[in-house]
Amino acid sequence: MKKVKFLVFAITLFPGLIAAQGFNFDIGFALGTPQGSFHQSLERNAYGLDMSATYQIPRSPIHFGIGGIYQNFGWDERTEFFSPDIQEVRVKVRTTNNMFTPHFIMRFEPEYGMIKPFVEGLVGFNYLYTQSSVVDGWDDDELASTVNHDYYTPSYGIGGGMKFRLYEGYDEDGDFIGFSIIVKAKYMLGGEADYLKEGDLIRTRRGLDYNLSRSRTDLTTFNVGFVFNF
Repeated sequence: MKKVKFLVFAITLFPGLIAAQGFNFDIGFALGTPQGSFHQSLERNAYGLDMSATYQIPRSPIHFGIGGIYQNFGWDERTEFFSPDIQEVRVKVRTTNNMFTPHFIMRFEPEYGMIKPFVEGLVGFNYLYTQSSVVDGWDDDELASTVNHDYYTPSYGIGGGMKFRLYEGYDEDGDFIGFSIIVKAKYMLGGEADYLKEGDLIRTRRGLDYNLSRSRTDLTTFNVGFVFNF
């Protein structure tokens, strides 16, 4: 849901770019590898989605725009009765540990070519949050949810990659369209944050205990996906 909201925000923020030939949108699978103290704390990789929307200045290698990375660092799930008085119905209680990183992008990329290498700089923030949801045991529809803990911290970094063109042409209305494969990597430096890891939201007779961890949030991401040009 947060990824969809971010995409709607991106399109709303840049409505004039969608009709321009220099508009690029890419989306792909993201593998995140925590670095330094973040790696020592989590001891696992993250998985999710990476996407960005940029505009290339005409007759220039400069792109600017916005992007976002959503990653999951672990989850757990259990089955409960719907309520003490309704034990005929069971639901799932699912807790996920996530990080969403929106950022501004400045990218340098050749204007033409079948294969286009690029480098980019990024600045934004990391939003780390743990969310618990009650979901239908049959079709996984979410019935209710709450954010148990969240934290914001600055983030910035550099990235680079390659675009491999698959198709370029014009549609029936004469509008330019293009389609490419993109492979990229980013090294992101993140500030310190308090967060919950998998299993750190502990149920007790008194309620919930929060076993918070604190570290920097440095991360390397590797992405493979598709680019759409308009």
